Amino acid sequence: MTAASFRVLAAALGVALLAGTAAPALAQATGKRTPLLIEGKTALHQRVLTRPGAVLAASPGGTGKTVPPMFVFFVYDRKEQGGKSFLEVGADSEGKTAGWVEASDTIPWRHTLVMAFTNPANRERVLFFKDRKGLVDLLNSDRLLVDAEAARQQVASGAVPADSPIISAEPETFIDLQKQFYLLPILEANSTVLKSGFRVRTVRVASVTKEKAEPLAPTPSRRGNPEAELADFRSGVVFLVDATSSMQPYIDRARTAIEQVFQQVEAAKLNDRVRFGMIGYRDDPQKSKGVEYLTRTFADPNSTATKSAFFDSVKGVSASTASTRAFAEDGYAGLEQAIRKIDWKPFGGRYVIWFTDASSREGTSPLASTGLSTAQIRQLALENRIAIYVLHLQTAEGRNDHQTARSQYERLSNFPNVGSLYFPVEAGDAEAFRSQVQRLSELLVNQVKTAQAAAKPDAQPATPADDRMAKAAEDVGKAMRLAYLGEVQGTKAPAMFEAWASDRDFRKPDIASFSVRVLLTKNQISDLQATLRKVVEAGERGQIDPGDFFNQLRSAAAAMGRDPNRIAQGKARNLEETGLMGEYLEGLPYQSRIMSIDPDGWARMGVGEQQAIIDDVKSKVALYQRFHDDVDRWVTLHDKASAGDAVYPVPLDSLP
Repeated sequence: MTAASFRVLAAALGVALLAGTAAPALAQATGKRTPLLIEGKTALHQRVLTRPGAVLAASPGGTGKTVPPMFVFFVYDRKEQGGKSFLEVGADSEGKTAGWVEASDTIPWRHTLVMAFTNPANRERVLFFKDRKGLVDLLNSDRLLVDAEAARQQVASGAVPADSPIISAEPETFIDLQKQFYLLPILEANSTVLKSGFRVRTVRVASVTKEKAEPLAPTPSRRGNPEAELADFRSGVVFLVDATSSMQPYIDRARTAIEQVFQQVEAAKLNDRVRFGMIGYRDDPQKSKGVEYLTRTFADPNSTATKSAFFDSVKGVSASTASTRAFAEDGYAGLEQAIRKIDWKPFGGRYVIWFTDASSREGTSPLASTGLSTAQIRQLALENRIAIYVLHLQTAEGRNDHQTARSQYERLSNFPNVGSLYFPVEAGDAEAFRSQVQRLSELLVNQVKTAQAAAKPDAQPATPADDRMAKAAEDVGKAMRLAYLGEVQGTKAPAMFEAWASDRDFRKPDIASFSVRVLLTKNQISDLQATLRKVVEAGERGQIDPGDFFNQLRSAAAAMGRDPNRIAQGKARNLEETGLMGEYLEGLPYQSRIMSIDPDGWARMGVGEQQAIIDDVKSKVALYQRFHDDVDRWVTLHDKASAGDAVYPVPLDSLP
């Protein structure tokens, strides 16, 4: 393909991401105004994010109308008046201004990356500091853990000394982004090597919520009565059953195990607090004669309150008499049904127990129906606060598939700050499997047996260190309870303007205290999906060579981190060719996977490695469609926002 024809194709695809360096000259020639540039940049414009209560006026300091919080403006001018700083702003970079806002009612928005708290279970709560020095001094202190815990207690009591470097602390329970939406925009980030040798990233963040912020001061803990609130904690457990031809002995034993667990549930009068469901999967009935269904929900936990109701619903669960198309099954189709078709909202504890003797088809397999890879289906589960336990039957027939399945399911079931929830059943021993199903079910039931014990985990008997299943159930259960308490208590992000924090747990530096996300509107995620699909399709048809394909992916990733609106503008082929890749990356505190590879590294990769990345991008395109369709997860920032302006905090790992 010639260079000229490539340029035509790239422009047609719309994969370019920004107007080139000729834009200022063009603006001068046409008389159109352009936003101010970020200092030291040649193509990146200044933008700000509004705080609650910001007022947009026709002139600096004038009266005007209140602007919705978290609204993004481009900055066209700055003026000082009456000892205050004001910004002339516009909704886009096309030259049309909207008015003036006071600078103190905005936050600099140099890129679209924000932080969100991870679940605080199994890690220490984040502390926020007035300045970076105070944070680094504590990180290097020999009394780090003792002093940090003392600071948390001071914040909780509202008795923080005036000279303390601490501003605030993360709440004790998890903040549900759907119910109490907040942003922690990253204003600055530095990598620091501590005296201990650990490398941590210190970040300066701002707190932005939908409501007017409270005064910048330590506030007492607002924790309610966990014992009373956890009395209503309910768990839903859905069994995901591989119902292909080899599974009948295991289906029979699972039925026996569940029946015994149900007897315990009914004896303890927990029927309304622990509900069970069951979903089966086989293969595409249009492609495999005699398999009857791809996926089927036999029992929904919302409608099976009694043992008789459950077992009446699952009578039809049996292994297929017909063979499927390969040893690997379409298990992710069943898992997606469990994630998206079950109403999990009534349940604080959300668990899938999956048993199978085979690996699952990745999204790029021609036999897969979902288009989702292991990483993407896991992300869907995490976004819906669902824990996946996998019981893998290592039968003799599947010995050539064991390693593939293990690798998949260890990654799939990895629960944040807990680890893998993968449990192999050696030799596919049917009785050992029955015992594991029963024990795991009992452990999950025990999570809701006594609200007081759940609210006071220190009062519970210690779990033996070598009992991995019990320890995992305990740790996941704690995370589920903290998420539930955060929801019922309406836990909000701490009130503060700007502060410094460490992105790693003080006690366990390998555990992340925050997840990094990119705030995207429905329109932007649709643009991203369409752009990547076209790039991948062109690459697979051989219309662009591997190097150009890689550069276009890097350009898309860089644009999403800096300015998602640019991805659909189609004004240049890619950032590599415009010479602006370094400008887009400089100062970007976190980067997605594709950005960690440079062009030379890509060129050195083998065909297989490159194809794996292409396959990953294809699976992410499928994931974006799930995000787009997931009505419950989108957040509307204000009453007058259009459907296309709803936002989704997309995890950085889900970007190219």
